Amino acid sequence: MTTAPAPSLSSISQVTAVIADLARSFVDPRAVLVYVDIRGLRAINRIADSAEGDRVIACVTEVMARWSGRNGCSARLWSNEFIALKPIDHTQMAVDEATDLRDRLAALQYRSSLGENPVSVSIGVLVVTQGVDWSDALRVAGDASQQSKLRGLNQIVIHSGDGHRRAKGPASAATVTEFRRLLANGQLALHPQPIMDIHLPEPRLRKAEFLLRMEKKGVHMPVPVGTIETLEYFGLVSELDRFSTQFILDWLADNRSALDRLHSVSINLSARSIVDGRFMDELLRDVRNAQLPAGKLCFEITETAAIENLEVAAEVIKTFRAIGCGFSLDDFGSGLCSFGYLQSLPVDEVKIDGCFIKEVAQNGASREIVRAIHQVAHATGKRTVAEFVDDPRKLAALREIGVDYAQGWLFYPTVTPEKFLELVAMRD
Repeated sequence: MTTAPAPSLSSISQVTAVIADLARSFVDPRAVLVYVDIRGLRAINRIADSAEGDRVIACVTEVMARWSGRNGCSARLWSNEFIALKPIDHTQMAVDEATDLRDRLAALQYRSSLGENPVSVSIGVLVVTQGVDWSDALRVAGDASQQSKLRGLNQIVIHSGDGHRRAKGPASAATVTEFRRLLANGQLALHPQPIMDIHLPEPRLRKAEFLLRMEKKGVHMPVPVGTIETLEYFGLVSELDRFSTQFILDWLADNRSALDRLHSVSINLSARSIVDGRFMDELLRDVRNAQLPAGKLCFEITETAAIENLEVAAEVIKTFRAIGCGFSLDDFGSGLCSFGYLQSLPVDEVKIDGCFIKEVAQNGASREIVRAIHQVAHATGKRTVAEFVDDPRKLAALREIGVDYAQGWLFYPTVTPEKFLELVAMRD
């Protein structure tokens, strides 16, 4: 296995300082650690000059500092290698965040006698949680960066507990084995993330999205990156959806009084489960038997899943709405969905993709995209929800646009079901 090159003795003090900075900065439940290699920096110094190489290093340093934000950190390790740490809400955000950084860095140019030339990078990614060994984390992320070099230019490799995984890369049977072990041992649960009504001066808890979490050594955390995609790849994601739907139905049966104080609660349904006739028939039966109040249970399906299976999705939505279930179109905008589909799909709400919310406060284009989505959604009788809201400025922009609900770390991370009940009881 190719590993990251060892630092020289003169670099040890720099690495020690970086580790100390990472430890000081990391106060969130989880973050994405990226290890970036600027490809061909020696060549830049050769075909341009050292001053141009220094300018590229300065630009990379600035881009990484802006990407990591005020709650993260970034640093140059040595020569052409950099690291950055950025808090994330969900493990699944790691790929999107790394891709965003890759695109920002690849947009940089350097000048030489050959004209303008693009900067190329290799990126290794590791999701870290509290208690991480930073020396080991840097080694693992550096190893992933080396693996990305082997794949070519501007590649991203995600490190998971089972090894390295290229973004959107091949699935691992070991991931299925680990998921089934966690399931059999009772180490999986759904934890709600509160969703706030932002129409009032003070945001109010009105809804929640229940998200998959695993328990290890008494700590609840997201499942490893790629787990859901791997289950879909092997056609086994109905095992997860069956667990999730039974969990939420049991929770709703045990907490009717809390449900009376909420607009609704939601869980995610995968694309493969939507087109699995047997699974959906069983789910329809179970929901009917639960005899829930109308509108209290909502299923979230991604825009991509809905459009790829448009006729089936529309039929499923119609069938479940007839027995009182709601539907939310998740990640709207991520698949370049035509607004016309909002008329074809009888969903109740639209969740605006987080890539637009991230820039809504400072980027005029993102703000106008969010405004357009909100206006079209309302024109077709649908509510809007903004995900990944982690800054008061984003909240202010969303309120100005008129978005109905928001969720994110500005309000709450995912919490245990017990904590959520406490929050609901405190709501009024």
